Amino acid sequence: MNSDSFHYFSKLPPEIRRYIWHYCLPCRVAEEDVPYLLLDGNESRQACWANASTHQNARPPTIAFVNRESRHVALEHGHNFEPPDSHSLDSVWLQPDRDVLLLNYTKICDLVMYGHVDRTSSVVLLFLWRAEELQMQPCVVAELLHSFNLKTLLDGDDASDSPRVPQEKLGNPYSDDIASYTECIQEQKMVLDVAMAAVSLHITTEAALGSGLFGLLGDAPVQLVDFDDEARLRQFYELFKENSLDYEPAVQTLFELFLSSRFRTAVENWTRQADWVILANLWHYARNSKDYQDILGAHPGSVWTPQLDEDILYFAMDDYLPNDDHPWVKQAKEKAPRLRPQVMVRYCTRKCYTKERLPDYHATNLWWNPNF
Repeated sequence: MNSDSFHYFSKLPPEIRRYIWHYCLPCRVAEEDVPYLLLDGNESRQACWANASTHQNARPPTIAFVNRESRHVALEHGHNFEPPDSHSLDSVWLQPDRDVLLLNYTKICDLVMYGHVDRTSSVVLLFLWRAEELQMQPCVVAELLHSFNLKTLLDGDDASDSPRVPQEKLGNPYSDDIASYTECIQEQKMVLDVAMAAVSLHITTEAALGSGLFGLLGDAPVQLVDFDDEARLRQFYELFKENSLDYEPAVQTLFELFLSSRFRTAVENWTRQADWVILANLWHYARNSKDYQDILGAHPGSVWTPQLDEDILYFAMDDYLPNDDHPWVKQAKEKAPRLRPQVMVRYCTRKCYTKERLPDYHATNLWWNPNF
């Protein structure tokens, strides 16, 4: 008899069987769209056609195909969802009480497809409202708030620059209204997950299943890990070393960085900068209000230390910090969303590193090509 088989499962009480099926459900990162880049710079250290794992991740969980009873449990917790945006997948399986809803979209997506980047604000806003309607935890990539360049960090430079914003909104369609994101998030959740970087593991389905890191049944190929969760990151690193180190030694550099104090410091710096960008945009939003004097006081520049001169066209975080004694700053900081930086880890079985599968540009998936 096969020692891995359990022939008496059907004889268990129905409530026990249902509990077991429920235990088998994955906790997923439900991607609305395919990542254009794996968040490690335009000259990546890795190669992956990420649309393969994204489409795998969009399917119903494994137990949905075992029998009628297991499918009923899967349908109790999940359903197919059709994202409305043109860049999104046709259908995604969502488990609102178990999954994180991820938007991989970045400004470069529209730049590649349409030659402009003026849709960013509306795409993100609609995504955030969908997350609220579905009662799901939202996650976006770091670039939508403030640039984070993993390539420059790998090359020994800073991953992000001190932010700088215009004192007056110029009405530029290429600028993102981050204040609108924040206003939306304030009405929903106080926490926003942010994907700072990603790494793709080219391993077999058996290795993913055996690790237990991608769901009990290996049907959760995309995972988010807190950027400072060294123990869990190291588990993925060990899985990579056991299965892929000989084929993609350069990816080891990514893991070594993720586990370093340099990466943690860089993410902490980015978080402070993103918080400043959010506050600066909320300040713009308040200034554009017809009641701005009631909101900000007689001198809007007093929100900043030192006080911001109206003649200055641009101001930077290096020169101006929030005045923590100002009533508006206290209120804005209290309502501003808390950012939770993450590292995305995904597994792919396609051996994208081989010559015949190597992408034209590392870590790009040409997600706009429906025939791939």
